Amino acid sequence: MRVGGPGLVARCCRVGVVAGAAVAFAVACSSDGSSSDPVLRQGRDVYGDRCSSCHGRAGGGGTGPALTGVLDTWPDCADQQEWIALGSEGWKATHGDTYGANDAPITAVMPEHASTLTPDEIAAVAAFERVTYGGGEAAVELAGCGLSTG
Repeated sequence: MRVGGPGLVARCCRVGVVAGAAVAFAVACSSDGSSSDPVLRQGRDVYGDRCSSCHGRAGGGGTGPALTGVLDTWPDCADQQEWIALGSEGWKATHGDTYGANDAPITAVMPEHASTLTPDEIAAVAAFERVTYGGGEAAVELAGCGLSTG
C-alpha cells in the first residue's frame, strides 16, 4: 500500500492556500473598521507613521499616553484635531496649561502636526483613534470629525 503521492500533496497545498487566504481575510476585516473605510485606512496609515512611536503601535501608550480614553479626553473631535494640529506648546499658548475635557495638566511634549499633516489627515487620524482605541462607532466618529464615510 502506497501512502501519500501527488494527490495528497495537491490536496495539502489547496488546504494550505485556503487556510492562508482565510487568515489574510481575517486580518483585512479587523473589527475596528479601519480596513473597510478608506478614510479610516488613511488615519491608520498616518497613525503608524506619525503617532505610534509615542502612543504605541496598538494605542496602549509609551512616551505618550494610552489612547483608550480618547473619547473621554476629547468628547468633541474638533478639539482633538486642534490638539493634534497645535501640539502641547501651541495648545498652551492658545488655551493654557491644561487640555481635554478633564483639564489634565500638560506634563509632556506633544509635537505639533499642522506643519506636516493636512487638515484631512489630522481629521482621519483623529477618527481612526476614536474608533480603534476609543471604541467609537465608525459612522458616528467620522461624522463627528467632519468626514464622510467611504
